[in-house]
Amino acid sequence: MQRVECLYRVSTKGQVDHDDIPMQRIECRKFAEEQGWTIIKELCEKGVSGFKVAAEDRDAIQELRNDATNKRFDILLVFMFDRLGRRDDETPFVVEWFAQQGIRIFSVKEGEQKFESHTDSLINYIRYWQSEGESRKTSVRIKTRLDQMRAEGLYTGGPVRFGYQAIEKGRLNKKNKPVKDLVINPEEAAVIKEVFERTVYEGAGSFVLAKELNERGVRTHSGAKLTALSINRMLKERQYTGYLITKDVTSPYMPELQIIDQELFDQAQEIVTQRKTKNAEWRNIPRQNGNGALLGGNLYCATCGRRMTSSNPGKGAKRDKAEYICYMGANHRNNCNGQRSYVAKRVEDIVLQATRLLLDTIKDTPRDESVEARVQAEMKELKYELRKTQQQVEEATKEQEGLEMEVSRCLLGKSNFTTAMLSRLIDDKARERRGLENKALDLERRLKNETEMSEKVAEYYNRFLGWSMEFGLATIERKRIIISQLYKRIELGRGYVVNFEVDWNYNQFIDTLQIEQHMGITEVGIPMPPKVRKRTTQNGNRKNNGAA
Repeated sequence: MQRVECLYRVSTKGQVDHDDIPMQRIECRKFAEEQGWTIIKELCEKGVSGFKVAAEDRDAIQELRNDATNKRFDILLVFMFDRLGRRDDETPFVVEWFAQQGIRIFSVKEGEQKFESHTDSLINYIRYWQSEGESRKTSVRIKTRLDQMRAEGLYTGGPVRFGYQAIEKGRLNKKNKPVKDLVINPEEAAVIKEVFERTVYEGAGSFVLAKELNERGVRTHSGAKLTALSINRMLKERQYTGYLITKDVTSPYMPELQIIDQELFDQAQEIVTQRKTKNAEWRNIPRQNGNGALLGGNLYCATCGRRMTSSNPGKGAKRDKAEYICYMGANHRNNCNGQRSYVAKRVEDIVLQATRLLLDTIKDTPRDESVEARVQAEMKELKYELRKTQQQVEEATKEQEGLEMEVSRCLLGKSNFTTAMLSRLIDDKARERRGLENKALDLERRLKNETEMSEKVAEYYNRFLGWSMEFGLATIERKRIIISQLYKRIELGRGYVVNFEVDWNYNQFIDTLQIEQHMGITEVGIPMPPKVRKRTTQNGNRKNNGAA
């Protein structure tokens, strides 16, 4: 009696649903009956890829190997040999191993695989080499089609991001089966909006947001509690701006999937980026927005240049007022000889007064007459300079090539130049060409920056204008965020002299004349727009520091 063990395998769930394994079982049993064999065991693998999954990770293959080692069967029977696997660097050797154990290997459709000659081994290898090729082609075809569908904005399955749900809307696949599409989940979308708005407008941290949302019973799709990590992932998710994004494929803009606008998303990215530990040196927003201090993140000691900290009086403290402290100087960590501490309210009153002054100027500064004209003029000048430099590069290249051709004439004694002269001239011309090429690259970079700035002018102008309208009635959390974004750096020195460095994105909208006419603040130094930079000293006299 010939004892037979059978292996049935399907790669996908769809094949399981379409009765592929029963089909294999029926054919193998029929074949064994015709041969007079007895089937003693049948092993099934459902949804296991013979191409992606190694033999050592397949339980059925390992069970067959154990049975073969213990001489429990004589024949291994499959519907087709590719049921054993589709890896050309592995499956041929698995099959050969069974043969070496005295097991005969049969396929219902392809007969017996023997190893009686070198040709048999070659045929065995070629079979699985061909099977792997077919698997690769199939994988490429499927991936290409899925990418095309995603690029068209069609949901193709997979995890659904928080804020959305997959429902049937009447779309059918090529087999006329209903498929699902993504739609916004209103309740979750409200959470997404809250996370973005509180991050941008209040500076709320991810830990605080996660804690508050968890207390309200908000959960992920898997039922888990929210964490700071999941909040940060939400803030980085570009799909919320109206795009279907899967791996490296992005669909066209889909308004039906938009939860937040692009400007809010961009502002959130600025905050998330600055909060990273590696960016601590240049951040100008507070990492925490829950304490009572108005300033944080961008307040620096004017003497030593180090970031200052805020301190509130504790129980039993001698002082009764909050202060801003030069931590490095107060703890003798450096040689700072500036003032160690400042009354917080006095500093904040100065900053608030200066900020109101700056924001008021935007109301009388038409965007079209201020920034856009200057940006367009600079772009025009850069384009002209770039074309001129590129022409010079071409000319220098031609001249260098001409000198290099002269070398052959020199070797034939037909040139007026010596080899030493030509070598020096070629080196000089090559150096000139490289300098021009570097200049062209720099001009291209500057032109790109100016182009990006021209596209952002409206966004920054509208943001600045919005601040001017809301600042007076804003909460302290909102004022803290506005101040941190408006000023790149605030320096605080002896005698409460405060110097401000306005972020260039907003400094471009400040009307110099307006500030000069309304400047009534003492103890404050405010940088003017790029052409003229002025400061107000403690006694109120204006001091010209020249070009910025």
